[in-house]
Amino acid sequence: MSETFEVGQKVRHGSFDEDGEIKFGPFRKAGTYLTGYYLVDFGDGACRETRGTWLSAIPEPPKFAIGDKVRLPYGAREGSLVAGPFRSRHSGRTFWVMETADGKHEAPSEVNLTKVTEPAPIEVGDRVRVLKDDPVVCTGAYVGKIGIVQQVGGCRRKPLTYRLDFGDGDVWWVEDVERVEAAQDEDVYTHAGVTYDLTATYRDRDGDDWTFKRFGDEVRGGMNGTAPLANTRTLDSVVAAYGPLTRI
Repeated sequence: MSETFEVGQKVRHGSFDEDGEIKFGPFRKAGTYLTGYYLVDFGDGACRETRGTWLSAIPEPPKFAIGDKVRLPYGAREGSLVAGPFRSRHSGRTFWVMETADGKHEAPSEVNLTKVTEPAPIEVGDRVRVLKDDPVVCTGAYVGKIGIVQQVGGCRRKPLTYRLDFGDGDVWWVEDVERVEAAQDEDVYTHAGVTYDLTATYRDRDGDDWTFKRFGDEVRGGMNGTAPLANTRTLDSVVAAYGPLTRI
């Protein structure tokens, strides 16, 4: 058993099999020469005087593991943990060995590391935006459009991965997508089965460029650099007069 603990450390009493937290110590017991005592809260809110030799540390679960993707705040550098954790001889701090993308290594303190979480994989039923469509047939026509994933994998033509339903019977295989979160709904608008990204620029069949903005329940457009206003043409009328619109 360890005899030295820090305030806030989780401990277990060896005789009574109780878990508690160090609140104060170490100190010498009043009226004696006995040292190494602590005040421990065993969960009842009342601290009890307990000798360190009767306690053992409860190990905290490690914050990281070898193989974790991590980021450093300075320079926004990222890498993978390849060794650790270690305890510094000089500072007592915990550090790891991190390997960056260029194959170099450094030993940052654990307190400076942030785990890089990988996005959840795209699944059937997800609402997604097309990043790359069919490079042979579509060549960008579906880029920016939003659809529902019908199938992941299984297409005979590589590298097409996702089969999407764009509404109104329009279904196609595409190469790469990103999930559209609920918070992004205000930035999209669906008309006649096609979902438009209101943060993007579109080109009509005459070669004019359009941007769009939501005004209440309506989406209105501005042409060739003119900002959309509450009294400019609606997206619906632009599509009817000059469609189809292609994201650029």
